[in-house]
Amino acid sequence: RVVARPGVGGTAGPATHPSAMADAVDSFFTPSIDDDLEWLETLRELKSRRRPMRRRRVEVGYAGMRRVRAKQEKADFSVLCNVPNRCGGQDAPYLLDVYYEPNAELKVLATFESVGINLKACEAQAVDLESPSREEQDIMLIPQPLFIEVQDADFVVPSL
Repeated sequence: RVVARPGVGGTAGPATHPSAMADAVDSFFTPSIDDDLEWLETLRELKSRRRPMRRRRVEVGYAGMRRVRAKQEKADFSVLCNVPNRCGGQDAPYLLDVYYEPNAELKVLATFESVGINLKACEAQAVDLESPSREEQDIMLIPQPLFIEVQDADFVVPSL
């Protein structure tokens, strides 16, 4: 189909209707069935890599948090640290969620004992493999120890 366009010498060109352009753009960005299947396979693979973890929650002061962080780099556990709002003063407690694999429990408890924190007194909970927390999903997927700091406003306390 050829449409005459007003302009220089009345040139004619192919019709370019706006809805035809929109259809072309939409089909370009629409995922194919193959893309969906590839994504599902990737998701299944990631889910199969998650490690079962336990979590214990403890409140510590600034000095305790620094000692835990120094030991954490050498031990086999991850920490999700709620950094308190400084409006509560310098003594505001840090809420630490300590994550570890069940077979490393004795080592983790001994590590905390060595820095003066009685983690044994805190109840151990199994972490839900389907946890909605992005941080917990990262901890279950990534094999090396993590120390994740979040601010009060960003912190969603995973339920125990």
